[in-house]
Amino acid sequence: MRKGAGLPFGVILAAAAVGASCGPEPPAKDPIARGKQVYQQAACASCHAPSIWNGFRAVGPPLDRIGTVAGTRLPDTPAEAYIRASITDPGGYVVPGYPDSMPRGLADAIPEQDLGALVAYLASLR
Repeated sequence: MRKGAGLPFGVILAAAAVGASCGPEPPAKDPIARGKQVYQQAACASCHAPSIWNGFRAVGPPLDRIGTVAGTRLPDTPAEAYIRASITDPGGYVVPGYPDSMPRGLADAIPEQDLGALVAYLASLR
């Protein structure tokens, strides 16, 4: 490549393909798939999974088995009801060993259909 000629066409094409694939994906039609999208868009894992951002320890309880665990947290409360309440009233029940740090007003920022999808996705994690 001669000086000042710019980048090779293949590099430009590859960069364009990567850029195009990084755009937001359309909302999924399946509720669980849509819930996963909402989970990712809301960055739930930034607090519910260890990462460099939270000192390699989760701020909130892990959610990888929440569909199973949620049904055991409160007597006579199905997993889906517990998960929904944890999002809409995060201080109503705080898992022992974790701070009461779940953001307030999160449910107001998520459309009801997406909130239902998020609950369905989380309940599917077993």
